[in-house]
Amino acid sequence: MDTDQASLVEKTSAVLLFVDDEPNVLKALRRLFHSEGYTIHLAEGGAEGLDILRQHAVDLIISDMRMPEMSGAEFLARAVEQWPETVRILLTGYSDLQSTIDAVNKGRIFSYCNKPWNDEELKLLVRNALEQKHLREERERLSTIIRLQNDELKTLNEHLEERVEQRTSELNETLKQLDQANSDLKKQYIDSIHAFSRIIEMRPGIKSGHSKYVAENAQSVAKKLGLPGEEIKNIIYAGLLLQIGKMTLPDKILTLPFYTMDALQKKSYLKHAQEAVPLLKGLTQLDAAVTLIHCQYEHYDGSGSPDGLAGGEIPLGSKILSVVRDYIGYLDGTLTGKPMPVADARKRLRDFKMIHYDPKVVDIFLKHLEESATPDNKRPIIEISWTQMRPGMEIEEISYDDQIYLKNCVLTERIISSVLTLRDNKGSSPRIKVRLGENDTHLPPGKVS
Repeated sequence: MDTDQASLVEKTSAVLLFVDDEPNVLKALRRLFHSEGYTIHLAEGGAEGLDILRQHAVDLIISDMRMPEMSGAEFLARAVEQWPETVRILLTGYSDLQSTIDAVNKGRIFSYCNKPWNDEELKLLVRNALEQKHLREERERLSTIIRLQNDELKTLNEHLEERVEQRTSELNETLKQLDQANSDLKKQYIDSIHAFSRIIEMRPGIKSGHSKYVAENAQSVAKKLGLPGEEIKNIIYAGLLLQIGKMTLPDKILTLPFYTMDALQKKSYLKHAQEAVPLLKGLTQLDAAVTLIHCQYEHYDGSGSPDGLAGGEIPLGSKILSVVRDYIGYLDGTLTGKPMPVADARKRLRDFKMIHYDPKVVDIFLKHLEESATPDNKRPIIEISWTQMRPGMEIEEISYDDQIYLKNCVLTERIISSVLTLRDNKGSSPRIKVRLGENDTHLPPGKVS
């Protein structure tokens, strides 16, 4: 069976259970996944959901958080006791943040998705969850094969050399399969973090495209500084999840440029870096990344927050992330309220060396920008969501399914309308890249990206 056939079998054989006390929500979920080939069960409450689980083998559960009689957190906590291999996803609102954290801890959920959900993001989340479940099961199967083959090797009495050679060849092939399965599992983990980063940026006021830009450029700086691979991986994870704590902030603060906030607002805003700890609690693979996020507002001279660390006390990854984060913040006006030209943004980084930023990190980052810029365009390019398009943005490229639709133009209302029409016709979202820098009057603070 080839790879495509295996993928099809996996997809069509998956069984999904949707639990929500609102019939309209259940109907919407059924419609969304109707064409995906899954077997679907519906339950209007936790008790009914548990009955279905007793009668049917279920691969994945999507449950609402707020339900009468039994909350989503309680339902998933009961489900994990009897059916621990079933993947669990929680539907929740921003107001349910603490309850969601409890559900993560008690129900050991795979992920959660905010209401109202984005159809494509939710389908991608389900697909990734099922693929990871399949990989875990495959890994267990292969591990069992290895154990059995090792037992057989111990019982060989005749033609030992020949049999050992034969079994070793078979074992090596099995190990290759296991290595591939582990590699695929790691890739799915990274893809899930990318998807979670995009979900975070769906929150109004959180800049779309910033996390990816910060992660990619911080990775380049870390490589130039000679950091080991494990530390670079943690920096990438931290960059992608750098804004996760902003999900706890009110909309009013999220739309204000940092330097226009009063003292109380600034104090409240800076605390978002500390919220990564409870939000990502229990995900041990992200512990180091959480530390980097926590320290992102520490200043080189010790004047930062939350702990007043200085110089070498600050994790190097945090110092790298703060430089890249502020550079793009200066460019689009997030920090000052007015977009800066590229030259001014780079001068700002130099002016604050030894104060906010590690001078070596600033020098390496600016050198990286010069080396990576093309002769015709030294301004950074970031990806934004189709919902973030505004007239006046300078487009680098808009593409659908790797086919270029528009390139090197300035958005107008007519162009935006045509892009949205094409999106509706194709049933998929475009990939939109915009340029920052220059005068950037097309990027008003709090409005774009």
